[in-house]
Amino acid sequence: MKKFLLFSAVVAICGTIGFHFYRPDFSWEADASGDESGPIANMNQPLPHAVLPTLGNDWVDLSTFKGKVVLISFWTTWCPGCVDEIPSLIQLQQEYGAKGFTVVAIAVDDQGEESVGSFVQSRRFSVSDASTTINYPVLLGSEEVSRKLGFEGGLPAGILVNRDGQEVKILRGEVSEAVLSRAIRRLL
Repeated sequence: MKKFLLFSAVVAICGTIGFHFYRPDFSWEADASGDESGPIANMNQPLPHAVLPTLGNDWVDLSTFKGKVVLISFWTTWCPGCVDEIPSLIQLQQEYGAKGFTVVAIAVDDQGEESVGSFVQSRRFSVSDASTTINYPVLLGSEEVSRKLGFEGGLPAGILVNRDGQEVKILRGEVSEAVLSRAIRRLL
């Protein structure tokens, strides 16, 4: 009986600690209003200056996206959650691209440019009953630049930037297309 009580106490303590740090979202429909307990949390800081390479060896200054709502998506080719959210990102780009929105993917893949380039060029995704490739810019990130932009680790992750170049939301983990769509519409 003593072993059972000790085991129960350890489980309760571990569960409390895990819940405190993990904070799962038990709501049936997450709100994109910025509630700190959900998958989308508020931020309010200017987008730091960053210039990143493309897969074609060009350079992109993120400040060129000022005036648009931007979803910076941190991802890797080996992250199942990252790959699973790509069709939603393609759909959001199709739906809101003409309204002043763009997804910018930053690959934090430790396997390098070659594996990212091969993935982007050859992988097709089913979106709206059609097979398509990624339709938004894919840049190559470094640990230094990614942290500067607000990436704290854990994939998938993203930063939502408003038209004024302010980082206004941080996304942690997989976020549904409906929740992302709602957050984007509020910024457009």
